[in-house]
Amino acid sequence: KILLKNNLRKLSSTLVNLPHSSIEEELFKHGFKNIVGIDEAGRGSLAGPVVSASVILEKKLLVGNPFKFNDSKKLPFKSRKQMFNQIINSKSIYSIGVSNNYEVDNEGIVKATKNSMKKSLNSINYDYALIDSIDLMTERPYFNFNKADSISVSVAAASIIAKVCRDSLMLNVYDKLYPDYLFKNNKGYGSKKHIEI
Repeated sequence: KILLKNNLRKLSSTLVNLPHSSIEEELFKHGFKNIVGIDEAGRGSLAGPVVSASVILEKKLLVGNPFKFNDSKKLPFKSRKQMFNQIINSKSIYSIGVSNNYEVDNEGIVKATKNSMKKSLNSINYDYALIDSIDLMTERPYFNFNKADSISVSVAAASIIAKVCRDSLMLNVYDKLYPDYLFKNNKGYGSKKHIEI
């Protein structure tokens, strides 16, 4: 276990242009089969929910990152949407967890983020979890590390699913409920116009 964690730390500190599958492939070598990536969207917003996704990528989308999945914040809208469709139309397994604005206000952003991640993970049967930054302290083995969505393909995929789902909520639900806040444009983040309103 210590050797594996040390190997994962080395692989997670490697500077790369695009997320890679080295961490997942190292876990495959140690007998882990269902490796789930976990990430959230909305943690830094001023309004709206925190949405988390857990994704076990189909191997043809995972090994070598052939479709160039990346941290959703680094992708233009069109590419993000295309990658979202590639994931959900594949044999990949994914789940969403949401902590609404009331949970954020009452429990704080860190607890709400952890809750949304746990909700997304509850319906996934996995052997090992790769988590962006947050220490979930799950019962099954896990590795959490900074900038995981820029390093691990699985976490990048989770980042894409979480971002597209949250944006859809902001456009199709929150913007219709509160049109004056221009959520269709700012998605709840602190744009100049949003702050002025």
